[in-house]
Amino acid sequence: MKQLIQIFFFGFLSMTQLLAQQPVQTTVDRNEILMGEEVKLGITVDATSTDLIVFPEQAKFGQLEVIESYPVDTIRENDRLRLFKQYGITQWDSGDYYVPQLSILKNEAKIFSDSILVKVREVQVDTAKQKMFDIKPAIDIPDTRPTDWSWLWWLLLLLPLGGLIYLLTRKREKKTYEETLQPYEWTRYRLSKLDEQQLLEQKRSKEFYTELTYIIRKYIDSKVYGHALESTTGQLLGELKTVMVDRGMNITSTTETRLKEILERADLVKFAGVAPDAITAKEDRLHTTDIIYNIHQVLPPPTEEELMMDAKYRRKQELKAQAKKIVLGAGLALITIIIALGSWIYIEGANNVKDKILGNELREYYEQDWLRSGYGVPEVAITTPDILVRTDEDKLPEELSQYVGAFDNFQLGEDGDDLTITVSTYLFKEGAQLNELNAQNLIGPVTSGLEQDGATNIVMLDNELEHKGMKGLEFSGTFDFEGSIYEYDLWIFNENSGMQQIFVTHLEDEEEDKSREYGRLIKERILSSIEIAKIENSKKQSGK
Repeated sequence: MKQLIQIFFFGFLSMTQLLAQQPVQTTVDRNEILMGEEVKLGITVDATSTDLIVFPEQAKFGQLEVIESYPVDTIRENDRLRLFKQYGITQWDSGDYYVPQLSILKNEAKIFSDSILVKVREVQVDTAKQKMFDIKPAIDIPDTRPTDWSWLWWLLLLLPLGGLIYLLTRKREKKTYEETLQPYEWTRYRLSKLDEQQLLEQKRSKEFYTELTYIIRKYIDSKVYGHALESTTGQLLGELKTVMVDRGMNITSTTETRLKEILERADLVKFAGVAPDAITAKEDRLHTTDIIYNIHQVLPPPTEEELMMDAKYRRKQELKAQAKKIVLGAGLALITIIIALGSWIYIEGANNVKDKILGNELREYYEQDWLRSGYGVPEVAITTPDILVRTDEDKLPEELSQYVGAFDNFQLGEDGDDLTITVSTYLFKEGAQLNELNAQNLIGPVTSGLEQDGATNIVMLDNELEHKGMKGLEFSGTFDFEGSIYEYDLWIFNENSGMQQIFVTHLEDEEEDKSREYGRLIKERILSSIEIAKIENSKKQSGK
């Protein structure tokens, strides 16, 4: 039993020491409340002066609603810091609720708070004494959320892309077998197809002679006389004789006579309704083969130059057709883009479309969710578009080095960015104080610092500043940096045995619309959110 007690004692002692060494301590001011009452949740984190601590900022912790987020209180103990953050939480329904583990960012690592049970009890209401009221009618609340037109941007990209893919991947029209044949082979193929139809056996003389004369005329049109399909029989025979003489061609009188007889007989069949006997029709069919063969024989063979010209012509025609399709596709894509872009501009406005397409870093900063955090000692609480990062800057102006014992510097952005934010805190040495901020003593160091960073054409105005009961100095103006003009504001306070500097620069606004001066709007929102924590109580506690 004695050994068991010893084991339990040492185990309890080890657990106590382990708990004492935990980097996060979680407390609540009470474990049981009525519905809607506030519970103060406290989180304490031990850190050094070089650690970056970011507490969570959420609307809810589990099923408990956050109704108040209190500023961080800092207690300094030798070279250690103890950061204490409080939240006011509540719940509107009765029950037992757990505050879940909360994630705290310590430098680049995450540490977690403990989970704590909070009991919420119902509020007892005496309905005999409490007045009862009718239920209020429903109120329509207009939806003020901006319409999301981002799909139009995707439409602008996908429509032309889809058209281009269609033009590149669609099946090309394949030529039929007939279209690949040369004129003479084509006539032989069509005559064989005419024989297979057996139109004469079916007493369809008109269809027979129509097809027969079309074959003859098409061949003559492609090889000898280029208007054979449109000419009458008399015109065709007359022009054919003239063209053949000019080209040095000479067909026999028998061939010429038979051609004339077939064409004239076909006219009678097609237009006069004459029905020739089957023997004559079959003879005309045989004579057609001889006529085309005889014309083919007397045609001079094409020269090599003619063959090359013909190939080049066909290639040229193919390229022309292909170019026409490409131009047509590009035109359709351009028209689609113009229509879509015009619709987008009409719906959202030209400035909004320009910002979406070309980008506007200051607008993105202004419209995104902002974060509030505390920096340095004494702590400067400030609301910014993003968390500021501790820098390795350790140089102090010569005028301040004799007073300052600790210096912290935090920054968002770099020189040349559209927006930069710098928060610097100076904790004075024991017994050292700045009695009064003097603009004349600080103008030199501020101007020199800007020039060392590469700024030129510096314009500076200084004014006395009063902000939330704190007095300080404001330096504002413009400067040039790498061909661009920047506006800046530097606020300096002398509070809580230290000095605090908040420096904001942004690309100069060139907008006629005041609501689009995002640099000015960002700067005003940042500067108006500044709060400097009081540390008198912390000093007293650390002195004890």
